[in-house]
Amino acid sequence: MSLLRIWDSPTRAMHWLLVISIAVCWWTAENGELEYHAYSGYVALWVILLRLYWGFVGSSTAKFVNFLRGPRTVFNYALTLHKRDTAPALGHNALGAISVLVLLASVLAVVVTGLFAVDFDVIYSGPLSSYVDYRQGRRIARLHGGTLFDVLLVIITLHLLAVSFYFAWKRQNLVGAMITGKRKGDADGGEVQVAPVWRLLLGAVFVSVIVWAVTTGFYF
Repeated sequence: MSLLRIWDSPTRAMHWLLVISIAVCWWTAENGELEYHAYSGYVALWVILLRLYWGFVGSSTAKFVNFLRGPRTVFNYALTLHKRDTAPALGHNALGAISVLVLLASVLAVVVTGLFAVDFDVIYSGPLSSYVDYRQGRRIARLHGGTLFDVLLVIITLHLLAVSFYFAWKRQNLVGAMITGKRKGDADGGEVQVAPVWRLLLGAVFVSVIVWAVTTGFYF
């Protein structure tokens, strides 16, 4: 057994930055710090868009095409969950791939509705709230901070339970691997093929322009 590199630095950085931004979004909303709530929401949007971009042009284990599987593969993998000796996947396993998509979609839904949300006193409304009327904006605000966020909390809880299950039952330290980028394994299983830095920089600039445009309400 040797240490295999399975996650590149950008993927790990985006993962933990998204965790932090979601936590800050929650804390600022709970404490009425809506200005900072908006800033943390912009960070979350930036991370999600960059992760989606990286899912097409990034390193091998970050690419959607390399870890998304069909229903049959997911079902067959689910049948092996009770076994403790199954070999860990190089990156995301078949069920983990679904978790990634659901999490990204849920966070994106919460963030996007926040962009259109209208505060009851219209002081801290989203940057795109001018594109909806007051009643629509208030309805979106309740969806943003209510139903969609509650769904996101459920998904996060299931994600944490799955990580705990893999650690306790299958003896796979998913958190450690996402911190260090490495895990123990057979070298024959291969390692991550790291994408060139220029792709990341290009995507970061492109996504930054998009997020900046959103913050201005597309009024230049």
